[in-house]
Order: sequence, then structure tokens, then C-alpha cells
Amino acid sequence: MVVAEISAFPIGEGESLSQSVAETVKVIKESGLKYQLGAMGTAVEGEWGQIIKLFTKCRNQLIASHNRIYLMLKIDERKSPTHGIAHKIKAINDQI
Repeated sequence: MVVAEISAFPIGEGESLSQSVAETVKVIKESGLKYQLGAMGTAVEGEWGQIIKLFTKCRNQLIASHNRIYLMLKIDERKSPTHGIAHKIKAINDQI
């Protein structure tokens, strides 16, 4: 099981990035993987190959319409399939 955070947006095209970010989130949504939108990136859970394939799709979608893009992929991989996004959030909230 992989929990990843994807941040992907164009650089040098003004202050507002919401339209480009929304286009990237649509790609994530269409993947069918579990995801959660955050202020600085989108958390996604799946298998290694699914995450890498999705990251590549996000990159291809952005670079097709922008001259310069910023991409960041953070990955937390563990052998236990029971510790996805919801578990990570619950573990923190239970301690607050």
C-alpha cells in the first residue's frame, strides 16, 4: 500500500493556480483511486504502479498546456494494506 502526496502546477503564469490545480485533481479523480484534496497537495492511496502511472498522467496533462511546471511526489509505502489516508488522519486526530 502506498500513500502519496502529489503537488503539480505551472510556474510563471500569475498568482492564481486554481484552474490548473483543478485540472490535475480531475485526472486524480478519474483514476478511481482514493484521494483527499489538501491546501498544498492531494493525498492518494493505491499500489506503487498505480501511483507512478497517475503521477505520469498528471505530469503529461500539465506539460501539454504549460511551458514550465513544478511537480512533487512524496511517498509513504508500507507492507500493511490497512494504513491508508483515513487511518493516518484518524491516528493524529485521536491524539489531539
